[in-house]
Amino acid sequence: MMLCRRDVLKLAGATTAVTVTGPAVVAQEDPNDDLPAYGQWLTLEDGALEFAYLDWGTLGEVIQTDLEEADPAEEVPAEYETDPMIGPVSEGALSTYLFVGLSLGQFRLGRLLEETAFESTVEGLLQTPAAFVVTGDLIPEEIDEQLTAEPEAEFIRQFESTDEIAGADVFTPVDGTDDAAIAVDDDSLVVATAAELGSETEPTTALETTVGAAAGDVERATEESETFEWLLESAGGGDVAVGQYGDPSDPEFAFDGLEDAEGVVSSLTAADAETATGEFAALVDDPDEATLEELIGTSADERSLDVDGDRVTATGTWREDITVTTGSR
Repeated sequence: MMLCRRDVLKLAGATTAVTVTGPAVVAQEDPNDDLPAYGQWLTLEDGALEFAYLDWGTLGEVIQTDLEEADPAEEVPAEYETDPMIGPVSEGALSTYLFVGLSLGQFRLGRLLEETAFESTVEGLLQTPAAFVVTGDLIPEEIDEQLTAEPEAEFIRQFESTDEIAGADVFTPVDGTDDAAIAVDDDSLVVATAAELGSETEPTTALETTVGAAAGDVERATEESETFEWLLESAGGGDVAVGQYGDPSDPEFAFDGLEDAEGVVSSLTAADAETATGEFAALVDDPDEATLEELIGTSADERSLDVDGDRVTATGTWREDITVTTGSR
């Protein structure tokens, strides 16, 4: 079954009117108000980075039913799949949501997004190759109880508190394996696993880097790279955002005209009951403006595209009153 325009925009969080409540709670106030708060957790590894962010505090009640019913195997209509302002963003929203239910289940945290399952509340979800970050108003004792309990099934992992990073308690497996590490404090839950996230860095090291960046003890990607700072500032402030920089291992923006981009960030925001707005930014050496004109934001009802040297920016507006069921307009 093909997803229609309404389904795609629902996946990106544009199904009903919402009140934007601001960025997720993080370990330290961001001194740069022009940057999204989740940027504090982002670091470069060998000069590269990729991420997906979902503002669950703003969109959770809006899209949870749609995400629960979404089938990752279903095809997205070609006009969305081939639009870098829509395809990667909707995929990022689904990926972050599924990571909680499927991957955090082995730690008894798979129901963390359910309102009645935990007293802790979630504001933001951030996925990178190094770590998965949950921000919000968390109760460390509640998380501790889940992590350290005796496993009642073979797939459940048991952890113990073994260390501390920047004031956060660090948990590692009681069996002594080093394939996972978890940090917990009042504002965040950070999970690093070798199997799920695919980082070549050891989980404890990835945890130290990610948590340290949020605490201001490790150089952030926005501090290390002015170009990435521009990308994130230009297009990373939406309710759902995805991005890549450098030479990531699993690029999301392998589109004609963008395949050699130094970095790309794209985001969508639920503007009102029937409207989504998007922002896009890319750094492309000697961009082919004609190719980009036929690519970026072409699924939008309204679009603007600007190419200034190697800096490409675009905005778009999608209205759900126009639906498609066959993948063409």
